[in-house]
Amino acid sequence: MLSGGIPAGQAVMLAGPTGTGKTTFATHFVVQGAHDGDAAVIAVFEEYPEAYLARAASVGADVERLVRDGKVRILYLRPLDLSVDETLAGILEAVDAVGARRVVIDSLSGFEMALAPAFREDFRESFYRLVGALTAVGVTVLMTNEVAGTAMDLGFTGQHVSFITDVIISQRYVELDGALRTVLGVVKMRGGAHSHAFREYSIGAQGAVVGRSLSQYEKILTGFPEPRLRDGPPHDAGLTSQETAVLDALVRLREASMEAISVRTGLPHQDVAKALERLEALDYAIRGPETSEGGPEYRAVVRSSEL
Repeated sequence: MLSGGIPAGQAVMLAGPTGTGKTTFATHFVVQGAHDGDAAVIAVFEEYPEAYLARAASVGADVERLVRDGKVRILYLRPLDLSVDETLAGILEAVDAVGARRVVIDSLSGFEMALAPAFREDFRESFYRLVGALTAVGVTVLMTNEVAGTAMDLGFTGQHVSFITDVIISQRYVELDGALRTVLGVVKMRGGAHSHAFREYSIGAQGAVVGRSLSQYEKILTGFPEPRLRDGPPHDAGLTSQETAVLDALVRLREASMEAISVRTGLPHQDVAKALERLEALDYAIRGPETSEGGPEYRAVVRSSEL
């Protein structure tokens, strides 16, 4: 969905209603970072570290071990006892202490709501300085943000900070087949191509599992999607042999130009272009930005049969 992932040194906002798994996604971000050699700092404002560690363990993430190994530091900050600048200085000190390359702030809404009224007017300016100081040295910042219901307003209590972010991912509830489901979509990704599709996901013992695209539905933002009427083949129509060959080449090459796919498959350019057009329409492939050679790169979309 992010065409390869979050670029290092960017600020990411994960926004959604309560219970949609924002903290679980943030935990994945930290654990994967530790696996890749990135130390991390987690700043929590709404629960004690013990509760955070227990919640992480419930989705299969042993963050407690990472804390013991010095790869992760958890800060429980009480903004009522500190000014905005003192609170943010504590985060910067922890980043320096462990050499963190990733920072999670969970959550922005809890942080702002806990601030003493006298400090709230300073919040946006100070927070902008914090994010700027971290991303300027290559630290990637992931912030969770509570939004009510299905509202698309990404601000909180009047303090709009979406302009600070490079990537915005929206989580929401929808009703599908008489049941409440969770879906997510990439709203914004500065400097990179991304999928515009909503995808269903689930939260379980193994954490967050992203599943099928909802491109066969419309009116998703209302919370009550409806099947989309199509003039052409349905979303689940079988692929032709040429389309299957192109998709297989994309999976194996991970990222490829039309020329590279043509060489790999032995298909003429016009056949590759036709196959890629349909794979994009069915959400099997994503077209990236133009390359120096003048054509776009393509990526295969990972599809899950678990949902």
